Amino acid sequence: MYQALYRQYRPKTFDEVLGQEHITTTLKNQIQKGNIGHAYLFSGTKGTGKTSTAKIFSRAVNCLNPVEGNPCNECEICKGILDESIMDIIEMDAASNNSVDDIRELRDKVVYPPARAKYKIYIVDEVHMLSKGAFNALLKTLEEPPKHLIFILATTEMERLPQTILSRCQRFDFKRILNKDIVANMDKICNELNVPVEEKALRLIARNSDGAMRDALSLLDQCLSYKDEKLTYEDALDILGIANTDLLFSIVDDIQKKNLENLLFKIDEIIQQGKDINQFIKDLIYHFRNLLIVKTSKSSADILDMDEETVSMYIDQSQNIALEFILKSLDVLNKSENEAKWATQPRIILEMAAIKLVNLEEQASLEERVKKLETIINSGEIKINEPAVTKVAEKPKRKLEKRENVEKPKVIEPVQILDDGKELSFKTIKKEWGKILEIVRENNIRTHAFLKEGRLVSFLNNNLSIGYKDGYGIHMEAMERPNNKELVKRIVSSYFNKNININFIMEDGQEEDLKEEENDTIQEVVHFFGENIVEIE
Repeated sequence: MYQALYRQYRPKTFDEVLGQEHITTTLKNQIQKGNIGHAYLFSGTKGTGKTSTAKIFSRAVNCLNPVEGNPCNECEICKGILDESIMDIIEMDAASNNSVDDIRELRDKVVYPPARAKYKIYIVDEVHMLSKGAFNALLKTLEEPPKHLIFILATTEMERLPQTILSRCQRFDFKRILNKDIVANMDKICNELNVPVEEKALRLIARNSDGAMRDALSLLDQCLSYKDEKLTYEDALDILGIANTDLLFSIVDDIQKKNLENLLFKIDEIIQQGKDINQFIKDLIYHFRNLLIVKTSKSSADILDMDEETVSMYIDQSQNIALEFILKSLDVLNKSENEAKWATQPRIILEMAAIKLVNLEEQASLEERVKKLETIINSGEIKINEPAVTKVAEKPKRKLEKRENVEKPKVIEPVQILDDGKELSFKTIKKEWGKILEIVRENNIRTHAFLKEGRLVSFLNNNLSIGYKDGYGIHMEAMERPNNKELVKRIVSSYFNKNININFIMEDGQEEDLKEEENDTIQEVVHFFGENIVEIE
């Protein structure tokens, strides 16, 4: 029966475990010195060697002829563990044995000594799947196990384990395996199988394995089954459903040139070829990530882990793309990837992302213009062009006076208005507010621009409150300036023949309708009973 590559070429000694020297060296030293712990926790992403290391460790501590901490794999104990004829090494899947009863049954069995080996070892995979009750049932046994017992817990989600479990184990964190190590291992396997493979194809497989050796070997297994001849880069692209690098470069060029029609045709072609849309979005994200690296790093070749020719292509393309555009493109694509995972029509999500990317620069330039305009408004440096007046007899002045002497702001003096004694309601003010805004605009366009963003909030005891929502604090601060505030006060008071005070406030914007109804009700009560009788708290 055929056995998958990742099972055929599972490491059998600590020295064969890739990329985890910080762990294997420590374990070998413990075995050589006899400082063996009773509980170990192996954590890390999938396919990084946790279970393989646990199996090697189980043989090494029981081996009759260990070699510098490694199992010999030749003695009867090692062979018995390898062919699973020795039952003292027990592998458990916590995902399917996660109840309290399962752990209680385990706890009852661990008291029995090993039949043939020196140590009885329990390898509990995906231990984070245990229930809370199961963890509690395991605690005492994990803290004080029999002398013949060793626990090895493996998990991909270490953060889900209780602190009570973590504190009772020696913890080892497995790293993602480097692409160069994955490529070297796959190349070695292909040589042993006598199968010719392009190095570029191996690098493509390694890049898509996300640092997991098991995933890389599974993908390689799939590719080698494609044909008996040499496995090429194009073959790997077709099998894995990945867009080739040239296509990605041309797509980014279309985005830069705003050639949307070309871009949509290429997307259609990719889909017609049966390529996975989610994978294509990932490929685009990876492409923009590479552009980001070459744009910001001086040693990009070491980080990208690809040939010099491809790195040069990225450098050339990045020179015509702004860093801000790359960052915003990555943001758009990341959001699209998350949406496409759950969408019934992921193609639409991809096409929407393409349209957003094409229009991204225009949107960015518009945002910049708005920011500049806001800066000018905040600084109070807006100038309104007045119509030029032709003067025939007057000669132009030779020198201009200093700006501060020419453009002195007019100081608006407060005016006392004679109260006509008539009742004025909040509803009346709201009804007439549009006309008041027009009068303000005729007097000062800048003041009008700040005032119109406010909202009438209340009118009580001749105090008119104007509120600004969150994000319009700048407008409120501008209206608090003496000239602006006095102008509005003068216009409102003159319009209604009353001395009306103006207050500018920030409002939370969550209860606006409720406040208006409450203010209208209070105003009616004041009008009915009189201001001297009603006291507002």
